[in-house]
Amino acid sequence: MKQTSIQTIAKRFFLGNLLAAALFLSANAATVSTTNVASDKVEVKYTGVDKYNQLSFNVKYSNPTGNTFNLTVLDENGESIFKGFYGDKQFDKTFKLPKSEVSKLTFLIEDGKESFKQRFEVNIKTQVIEDVVVSKS
Repeated sequence: MKQTSIQTIAKRFFLGNLLAAALFLSANAATVSTTNVASDKVEVKYTGVDKYNQLSFNVKYSNPTGNTFNLTVLDENGESIFKGFYGDKQFDKTFKLPKSEVSKLTFLIEDGKESFKQRFEVNIKTQVIEDVVVSKS
């Protein structure tokens, strides 16, 4: 019976994980490189909850032509919470909304001159986890 040392097993395990990571990263790089240029113009990010218990979202829009565009924020019923017209070439705005009042948001950016329309839907689900451990020493 052949004996295998722990070092040999550890080396094989490490090399196997290294190969798997390389394959995973190359697959992700191929996916990222095929993105649509139009979708790269708009970015909506959830930036967290502030000290006033408000949800914070950052919206960025690259508008190199400076055309007027419309930004609308809709609630779960499709009703407008916010609507604004802007002409910034590099738009960057933070939206803050009360956490208890919304469960779904839609950010809609429309540029009428270029027929550009981008829609982002945000589903908000809040969970509270209390992990309490009592131990006697």
